[in-house]
Amino acid sequence: MVTVPAGERCLPEGFEELEEFVPYWAVAGQDARRYQRSDTTMAEIERFYHAVYPRADAAMDHLEKFPLRDMPGPETRLKRLILSLAQASMSIEIHGEARVANSPWPNEMKIITPEEL
Repeated sequence: MVTVPAGERCLPEGFEELEEFVPYWAVAGQDARRYQRSDTTMAEIERFYHAVYPRADAAMDHLEKFPLRDMPGPETRLKRLILSLAQASMSIEIHGEARVANSPWPNEMKIITPEEL
């Protein structure tokens, strides 16, 4: 769960209607975003997708004003929502379900060194 520091805006001004999605979807890292998509219902994915997708162009226009690796907190959370939108779109537009059919879940791959063999 993502938390917002006291006294800080959750999202940039103009994106308040997306704030309800921040705790679950504004997570850091591709693996965390994939896990969130895979561990929720299609109804929740659809609700997130249909709320965020229409705002994606405006969000990108806003985010382009900031350095990618040095964004303020509200912009970082907005960026992470947009990155989660990419995960949600795979479920909506390609798979038709939260996870890829017939894929093991949960799954992960650990890269090991020869010393760990």
